[in-house]
Order: sequence, then C-alpha cells, then structure tokens
Amino acid sequence: MSARTARPIVVFDGDCALCNGFVAWLIRHDPDGHVLIAGSAGPVGEAALTAMGLPIAIAQSTLVLATAQGPRLRADAVIGIGRELAWPWRAVTALRAVPRALRDWGYDQVAKHRPKQPAEDPACGIPPADLVTAWRARLATADDVAALAEGSLDHA
Repeated sequence: MSARTARPIVVFDGDCALCNGFVAWLIRHDPDGHVLIAGSAGPVGEAALTAMGLPIAIAQSTLVLATAQGPRLRADAVIGIGRELAWPWRAVTALRAVPRALRDWGYDQVAKHRPKQPAEDPACGIPPADLVTAWRARLATADDVAALAEGSLDHA
C-alpha cells in the first residue's frame, strides 16, 4: 500500500465516553470509510502513535489523527477528520481561520470535562449495538500503520 492509498487513523481513548461517541458519529458520517480507527490502549493504536513520533500517553487526553503527512492533534485532528468528510461536515475546516491557540483552548475545555466510561476492551472502544460490525470493519491494522509511516517518511 502506498502513501496515496494510506487512510488516516483516528487514535482515541477507548475509555472516554465522548471519544467513543465521536467515533460512532464518525462511522455514521463517513460511510465510504475514508478514516480508520484505533483505540490508544491496543497495539495498533500504540504503533500509530509511535510511528508518528508521539508518546503513547498522549491519546489519554488528546484526539490524534495519524496521517501520511504526520500527526494532527486536538483541534487540528478534528479539522483533519472534517477534511475527509462530505458536506456539510467538511465545513469544520473553516476553523483553520481561528488561531490555533484559541481553538486548542476550546478543545482543551471540552476534553477536561469529558466523561470516562471503562471499556471492556479500551483498545477498540465501545461500539453502539447498531454499529458493531461497521466499527470492527473500520479498525486499523498494523499494515495500515505501516502504510502511514511509509508516507510520513516520504514527507519528512
């Protein structure tokens, strides 16, 4: 798989109810599967973080979008995910006009108050019953991480 076909991977905290809800929303609004998912507590999530040069612990408090161009964190991750979606969700990319410090402050305020919800398997999160099959089909693999890492080396 080349960098051109490598799909971005959302690395999220599987024990975070807000993160799990966001991933469920993403799966519903990205029916073509432009973005993959990986819980930060599993080997694929950890590999994605390591491939992006990030500490494993970062995903306990920060949404990460691993891309062939490198990692996107916090509000930039949300913007990067929006870039992969169809209209009207792509409109979130307009947040780029807001200074990063301000948009990350807003992101941090939401993250501070996010509810924790212990997952049976935080490596995968907690899929809603109606999304179990789609959720599992979107889980990134080690090959997906390798493709992204290959792409990020091409852009280094």
